[in-house]
Amino acid sequence: MMRSVVPQHLIDALTRVQQFAQARGITCYVVGGLLRDQLLHRPLTSLNVDLAIPSKALMVSRELAAHLGGAFVPLDESAGSARVVLTVEGQRLELDLNDFRGATLEEDLARRDFTINALAIALRDWLRDPQALTPLIDPLKGRRALESRTLIECFPGAFEEDPVRILRAVRFAAQLAFTLAPSVAPLISRALAQLPRVSGERIRDELMATFATDRAHDAIHTLNALGGLDAVFPELAEGRGMDQGNFHHLDVLGHQLETLAQADRFLADFAEFSEPLRAPLASYCREQLVERRSRKSLIKLSGLLHDVGKPARKTVHPDGEIWFLGHEQVGAELVTGIVERLRLSNRESTMVIQLVRHHLRPGFLSREPQLTRRAVYRFFKELGDDGPACLLLWWADRMATRGSKSRLDQIDQQRSRLEELLHAYFFKAEEVVTPPRLVDGHSLMQTFDLSPGPLIGELLGVIEEAQAEGRIRTSQDALAFVRARLEHRRPA
Repeated sequence: MMRSVVPQHLIDALTRVQQFAQARGITCYVVGGLLRDQLLHRPLTSLNVDLAIPSKALMVSRELAAHLGGAFVPLDESAGSARVVLTVEGQRLELDLNDFRGATLEEDLARRDFTINALAIALRDWLRDPQALTPLIDPLKGRRALESRTLIECFPGAFEEDPVRILRAVRFAAQLAFTLAPSVAPLISRALAQLPRVSGERIRDELMATFATDRAHDAIHTLNALGGLDAVFPELAEGRGMDQGNFHHLDVLGHQLETLAQADRFLADFAEFSEPLRAPLASYCREQLVERRSRKSLIKLSGLLHDVGKPARKTVHPDGEIWFLGHEQVGAELVTGIVERLRLSNRESTMVIQLVRHHLRPGFLSREPQLTRRAVYRFFKELGDDGPACLLLWWADRMATRGSKSRLDQIDQQRSRLEELLHAYFFKAEEVVTPPRLVDGHSLMQTFDLSPGPLIGELLGVIEEAQAEGRIRTSQDALAFVRARLEHRRPA
C-alpha cells in the first residue's frame, strides 16, 4: 500500500509553526486526524491539522495567525481551542490549536473521542521525517485499533461528555470501513437522550461532514440501528414500518434511507450519466453555498427528508390502494422547521425546502410524451439554480422506489428525459432556461406609453417565456408580441 503523500505546502506551513513555537519555548504536538490518515495511507486532500500545547492556546493562536498572515477563529474559549486559517498555494489549511485536556499530554489523549484519534507526535519530530511518524506517542494503543479497523472509545464517559461523538462514531465507522467495538453501542445508548440538547450548529456540522462522504447511507443506517436517528430527526419516526403499497418495495423510512443510498452511489462519480454531463454535474455538486458545505451534501440531506410528510397524508382507498396526496407540501413545512433547528443558512434552507416541495415535478415531466421548451423553461424558472439538484433528488428517489420490480425500459426512458433536462440547464441555458433580455421595462413604457407597475413585469415575463419557446428571437419580435398582447387585453 502506498504511503500518503504529505503536501510540501503543509510541511512548509508547519515548519513555520515550529519556528514560532520554539522561539517562545512552546512544545507543540501534532495529534489526531493527520496521523490517523497517514497511518491508514489515506490521501491528504482536505487539510485540517490538530495541534496540542500545554496551555494558552487562544493567545498563541491569535499571535500565530498574525505571524503567518492568516485568520484567527476562536472555537471554544472555555476549552482553550482556536483555529488559524491559512491559504497556501490556493489551498485552505486549518490549524486547530488546543490546550491539553489535563496536566499532561497523556491525560489529554485519554480524554479524546476514539483511540484512533488519541495519537500524537512532537511537531519537531514529525518535521524531521513527515513519513516516519516516530517516535509516535500512543498510550491507548490507537495504532493497534487502526490495524484491526476497530473504533474504540477512549473512556466510558466519552459519549456522555460530548453526545456529538455519537454522530462522529457512525461517520468514522462508515467512512473508514471500521467496525464499532462491542463496548460502543451500549455507551451510545446511554448517551442518546442528551443528543437533542446539543446545539443545532454542532449537529449540522457533523451531519454535513457525513453527507459529504460517499458512504453517508452507511453512517445514517448505523445511526438508525443504534436508535440515534430519532434523536436527530424525530420527524422521521412515524415513517418507520409504514406500508406504501405495491408500488414501493420499502416502508416510508426504508425508502428515504434507500434514496440516500442511491444518491451516495451516483453522486460519487456520475458514471451513470452520459460523458458530457459528468464534469458539469461534478462541478455543480461541489459548489459550496456556504463554506465547507456543498450542494452534494444538501442533496443527500434532502433525499433523507424528502418523504417526511407522507405519514400525515396517508389515505387508504376502498380498493386497498395507498395514496399520499399533498405529502410534498406537508414535507416542505416540516423541513422548514428542521433546517431552522440545524441553523442552515438562508440559501441552504431555501434549497432543501425547494427540493422537498418539488421532488415530484421531474417525475411528472418524465411522463409527458414530449418535453416542450415551455415545460423546460417553467421548471427552471421556478427552481432556478436548484433545478439540477431537484432532478438529481428525483433520480435517487426513482431508483429507490421499485427495487427488483423496476422495469429497465422505463428506467432508460426516464434517464433519457432526466438527461434532456440537465442538458438544457448546462448547455442550452441562453436558449431555453434564461434567454438574454430582448427589451427592458423602459423600452416597453416608452413604446406603448405605459406607467410603471406590475404590468411591466408581467410583460417581461411573457416575453422571456415566448423567447424560450422559440416564438420570438429579436427585439422587434418582442415589441410586436407585446403590441398584440396589449390589443387583446383592451376592451372592445
